[in-house]
Amino acid sequence: MFVVFGATGQTGSVVADTLLEKKLPVRVVLRLAQSATAKHSDKAADAWQAKGADVAFADVISADAITKALNGAIAVYAMNPPAYQAVDMFAVAKNIGAAYVEAIAQSSVQKVVLLSSVGSQHTTGTGNIMTTYLLENIFDDLTIPVAFLRAAGFMENWNGVATIAAEKGILPSFYSPLDRKLPMVSAADIGRAAAEVLTEDWTGKRIIELYGAADYSPNDIAAAFAAAFKRDVQAFALPESEWQATIASFGFSPKFSNSYSEMMRGFNSGHIVFENNGTETRKGQTTIEDFAAKTAKAQNLI
Repeated sequence: MFVVFGATGQTGSVVADTLLEKKLPVRVVLRLAQSATAKHSDKAADAWQAKGADVAFADVISADAITKALNGAIAVYAMNPPAYQAVDMFAVAKNIGAAYVEAIAQSSVQKVVLLSSVGSQHTTGTGNIMTTYLLENIFDDLTIPVAFLRAAGFMENWNGVATIAAEKGILPSFYSPLDRKLPMVSAADIGRAAAEVLTEDWTGKRIIELYGAADYSPNDIAAAFAAAFKRDVQAFALPESEWQATIASFGFSPKFSNSYSEMMRGFNSGHIVFENNGTETRKGQTTIEDFAAKTAKAQNLI
């Protein structure tokens, strides 16, 4: 049984779908809150069951709940659910990692793929990415094969400004300079890569750096949206003095704003990069043009 956590999320859903397409036995793990009062009334559970997946419910801070979800499992896709509204997202990540490892260590699981991030080799200066650094170190205690899938920046992070680009012709960017190309990958490519690794055999620990089809700059993103919206779109670098207010306008706390700002400074300074020191590398297939076209359609912007 292949067990997939975060199955209603951007990457986990693709992991589960890809494994099901391969006719492999899959159990998706949904959050307890999604079960409402009756499992069979839950739309997410019903949808996965219709696809042929087994369904379990678990809170990922509970080792007992995870242990039950892992019954009969041979492989696991694990990830850290976003906790952007938490008082301390790093403490949450530690608790989740500890619960995962406790449950996996006493299960039949033979291998694990953990979703991680570019920059997870660093101990400082990475902001939000520190959560995946913490999880990698906790999962390192496992004695079974573990693959850390360090993904490039999500293309989906641009979804939040797509409407602005479509309506005003400007693309606000935390990244600068605007012509500097960075690795970016789609969530779908991350899910497909994770599913592929789950079906492989290996020993020990692996670090896999997952790039996109190509590296892209904010100017490239603007050009892709311009083509999708059939209008001129220009990238605009947000001054760092405006970062806090901009992040707060999305409803995030000052602490999160500080962490996110540190992360963006890490990207802009060149601190947050792939190691490129002999680690495994893979590439996604989704181009930024394909992503922009899909986003435009999904958000009814064309």
